[in-house]
Amino acid sequence: MPIKRIRTKSCTRCQKSHDVLYRVRIDETQEWIFVCTVCLEQVKPNNPRYQYGGTWKSKKRH
Repeated sequence: MPIKRIRTKSCTRCQKSHDVLYRVRIDETQEWIFVCTVCLEQVKPNNPRYQYGGTWKSKKRH
């Protein structure tokens, strides 16, 4: 039976650790950052530079 690894990562904006983060671009720098659900809801609405790049989860299968 595979062992699940549990990792931690902090939101780029609020610095709090979360189980799920979203990889996004939100400004003219076009840098990828990881944001939590709360911060995502703040940066996504009406943002023409917003781009989704995937979901990071703390629990991995391998």
